[in-house]
Amino acid sequence: MGALKDLARSFSRLTQEEVDLFCLEHGIDKQFNPTAPACDASIDKPIPGFIALYCRHFEWSNLRYPFSFFVLNLLEYYRVSFGQVHPKGMARVLHFEVLCRALGYDPSLLLFRRFFRLAKNGDWFTFENTKVETCLVSSMVTTLGSWKNTFFWVSESIIPFKMVWRHPDAVLNDPEPSESELNDAFLSAIRGCPSRVRPFPEHLLVLLGVSNIWAKVDRDPVLMRNGLVMSALDFIKSDDTSDVVFEDAPTVPGENVVVRTSEQRFEGSGYVSVANAKGFTKSNVPKPSTRRLSRRLLKATPQSTSTEPVDLSDDIEVSEDQVEVEVEKEKELVVRGKKVRGKKGVATPVQESSSRDVEGLNPEGTYVPAWLVKNDDTFKDAAVCEDALSHLAPPSVREAIAEMDDDTMLSRMVLTTCNLAAMLPQGITRFRQRMREYEDFSKKKDKMKSSLASMKKEVAGFAEKEAAWKKEIEDLKKMHAIEMGDLKKSFEASLLKLKADREALSVQQQAFREEKGG
Repeated sequence: MGALKDLARSFSRLTQEEVDLFCLEHGIDKQFNPTAPACDASIDKPIPGFIALYCRHFEWSNLRYPFSFFVLNLLEYYRVSFGQVHPKGMARVLHFEVLCRALGYDPSLLLFRRFFRLAKNGDWFTFENTKVETCLVSSMVTTLGSWKNTFFWVSESIIPFKMVWRHPDAVLNDPEPSESELNDAFLSAIRGCPSRVRPFPEHLLVLLGVSNIWAKVDRDPVLMRNGLVMSALDFIKSDDTSDVVFEDAPTVPGENVVVRTSEQRFEGSGYVSVANAKGFTKSNVPKPSTRRLSRRLLKATPQSTSTEPVDLSDDIEVSEDQVEVEVEKEKELVVRGKKVRGKKGVATPVQESSSRDVEGLNPEGTYVPAWLVKNDDTFKDAAVCEDALSHLAPPSVREAIAEMDDDTMLSRMVLTTCNLAAMLPQGITRFRQRMREYEDFSKKKDKMKSSLASMKKEVAGFAEKEAAWKKEIEDLKKMHAIEMGDLKKSFEASLLKLKADREALSVQQQAFREEKGG
């Protein structure tokens, strides 16, 4: 029997007793009301107010509750639910997080997108290697056994946001960030750590803050090999860890590993959504000047550290399915000298530096500036700045432009110019990408036309053959009728001849008996 590929026919075989035992083992609190699904309830039809969790995510993919902020940010960014993610995809997510923490860095969603991309796996979603980076995973098991029928419901309050069930046909358009956008030291370090994806022992997960399932309050987990303390990174990079001993050591005062790493997990508070933090954290290693560095200096904000969220909204490409239908905010746009009402999904003002996908852009909502700026004008002139800003700035601040002093207006103008400059390369890249897609589509279209013409020709040939076969069948029917008529006549003649012969024989027998009696 082949593997089940239809998510709508995925039913759980777990009993309530098995669910309770599993949740007790993995620290999932009863306050979230873990519930065994009915035998006819598929995973895409949870009870209202509940979400689905796969047992294999915990048993094989190293997922732990409380969920880490990184895992939650990732699911919120890709707008996908736990019940839609293949265990292998979830394993790559947790492997990336474990590896980052073993290297001493906070996991970065920006760096994750450099190595992995969201992809379809039947009716499920997974995370597979990108084309630009393939070195992170050295090996991985190919089979997981039966896992699609072991899931259960928990209250949606277990996560800090409304989990979205991603449409199976949603656009998977998320280009990889370039190396210039990443921390060089972080990228170099993680490239040098190809390792095997596998279930890790609880000792390691607790040590790195992924798990808090640890009963010894005054002691911390320790990995030992040959009598020496082994680092978490060495354990992850080792394919054979059969000689590693899992021990514990007294906790350094104020450095309890479970307490210290609690800030990495959602334990009721502290979560910052992707909408506000964009899901990115970067190390405090200095980088060469970039457009984001210039923007940060213009805003007079401090440079980011490993715990400070960085505004990288111009690096997120949101597909059409990522716009929530029920949260439509109308905006005022200046369009060719008139005002129109536009819903969320229409191009945002330039100063917000959003790179939302332009596929859903209303052609009538395209912004065309009607300013009086000439090629020989300079931004040192306050009047030029005022005129340009009156067209580039959001409607809410246009009235205040005339009241700005020259320095403020100049800084706003420079900021706007930086935002425009930041958007141009990405716009050109997208244009080239769309052109390539259009060319590929045109080739496919021509190929389909050729195939369609060939199919029409074959259909016409089949029609001719069918007509010939029908004619041949009619001829055979006529020949059969004639042959049957001839056969019937021959049979009747033979029957009459046989009857006459029998009468003649009877006469001869009578004559023979009379002659013999006389």
